[in-house]
Amino acid sequence: MKTKNLLRLGLAALSGCLATNSVSANEVADFYKDKRVTMWIGYSSGGGYDRYARTLSRHIGRHIPGNPKFVAKNKTGAGSMILTNEVYSTLPQDGTVIAAVGRGMPMEPLFGNKQAKFDPRKFGWIGSTNNEVSTCATMATTGIKTFKDLQTRGATLGGTGKGADTDTFPTVMNNLLDTRLKLVTGYPGGNDINFAMEKGELDGRCGWSWSSVKATRASWLKSGKINILLQMSTAKHADLPNVPLIIDLAKSEQDKQIMKLIFARQAWGRPFNTTPNVPKARLAALQAAFDATMKDPKYIADMKRQKLELNPISGRQIQGMIEDLYKSPKDLVARAAKAASDDAALNVSKASIPVLTHQGKITKLKRKGRRVSWKGATAKGKLKVRGKTKITIAGKKVKSSALKVGMNCTFKVRGVESALAIACN
Repeated sequence: MKTKNLLRLGLAALSGCLATNSVSANEVADFYKDKRVTMWIGYSSGGGYDRYARTLSRHIGRHIPGNPKFVAKNKTGAGSMILTNEVYSTLPQDGTVIAAVGRGMPMEPLFGNKQAKFDPRKFGWIGSTNNEVSTCATMATTGIKTFKDLQTRGATLGGTGKGADTDTFPTVMNNLLDTRLKLVTGYPGGNDINFAMEKGELDGRCGWSWSSVKATRASWLKSGKINILLQMSTAKHADLPNVPLIIDLAKSEQDKQIMKLIFARQAWGRPFNTTPNVPKARLAALQAAFDATMKDPKYIADMKRQKLELNPISGRQIQGMIEDLYKSPKDLVARAAKAASDDAALNVSKASIPVLTHQGKITKLKRKGRRVSWKGATAKGKLKVRGKTKITIAGKKVKSSALKVGMNCTFKVRGVESALAIACN
């Protein structure tokens, strides 16, 4: 009799649990039905973070109950610090925001950066599409070919903002490895740095993800246009067996431990998070949708087509690793913070983003004219149109949707692809 009663109680409990889960799933589906989720990207379009984020946004909606639509938007500034602060405090905290932020952002509060007005442990971490190995690369024309050259000759590098790999890693190198690096920072994204490298304004960049190098500048590798001098992570990439690993160059065991703490961020190479205070059922649904997308054949095929690495980790794993980092010994954290932030020897200067004028014909339009491809007599490009972009046709101000393929226009561009004005005949 007792056994039968226990069985009934067990079945009742299981039924109640299943019913609760069903209600939660239905609530999530009801919430996301007809909703639009914004994928915010902390860097300019065309770079590695942008590609990974836009690819995910094309597929993850299929795996979220209610199948919400996604729109991707770029919010640049300070190596994604501006976006990270907004995700924490000002963007909707209801599960309609996913953000692609720099992998170094969770470390900034730990290292005492007062501009980091967030606690990374309170974000809802969705997952990371891959772990990452960053590299230090120089243009072949500079003659800077080896790590030793960085110690003797030095190099002028480009960065996106304090806290980003492009700024943090050269700082670490100067402080711990006696390199003679200079930094020009404030570029909106990696594409802008690459453009400055091509023009000879910069010697190279350090903190350049190997996955991005392969995906966005494979032709540079094939032609020998760049030299890969160093790789930065806690372990070597299989593609780079003969390129020195930064941790192996540490001058002492203490320096090695400092580097391991600093480069722990590489484990969550392309992190995605959402705001604090998202209801638990919605956060769980977003995390489950991310995990399912990583196994989706259509998503995998899209990644392979773009030659993007896929080696994902879950949001729960990221959460656990960040919480563990914040339990690190205070003296080790203090030494790592100084090595990563004391840029006195880096001779930091502010990037001057050029404003260029091009003339050409519109060859392709996307998103109602918010993405414009053009081609001129000697150059071509792709432009991003924002709300502040001034657009005129025959002198009359119009919306981007009025642009047509075949129009002859003058394009005023800041940096690589940020359109300030488009004036068409």
